[in-house]
Amino acid sequence: MGTFVQWVHVTAAVVGVGGMGFLLVVLMPALGVLPVQERDALVQRVVRRFRWVSWAVISLLLASGVYSARQYSWEATWDGSWLFLTIKIVLAFAVFGISLALTVPLGFLERVRKRRKFWVGIAFGLGVAVIYISAYLRRG
Repeated sequence: MGTFVQWVHVTAAVVGVGGMGFLLVVLMPALGVLPVQERDALVQRVVRRFRWVSWAVISLLLASGVYSARQYSWEATWDGSWLFLTIKIVLAFAVFGISLALTVPLGFLERVRKRRKFWVGIAFGLGVAVIYISAYLRRG
């Protein structure tokens, strides 16, 4: 069961961070060639689709992460790996928060969505940092 949960966790992370990378590096720069109305319509369609991907990824990461932490790390002594695991979790929650702020259709989050490229860049960078920390922890 542990290997399957790890596969789910890694796959969800790859889909989530890869999706943000696609948005940041491919889609957002390409939007500049479209007229404003077409650009806005495309962004709305992409956000609606990516919303469900993002929420599914967050759910899978939370469930598989809690399972893995409970299964493999809970009884370990407090050492450097716990520090890195804590940093990883805090950064992951920051990514989750940004993703939700960008995809939850609530009016008060419009200020965040107006700076979508900035926030996707921050979330992508944090997501990459989480992956690096995860790789470091797996080696330990």
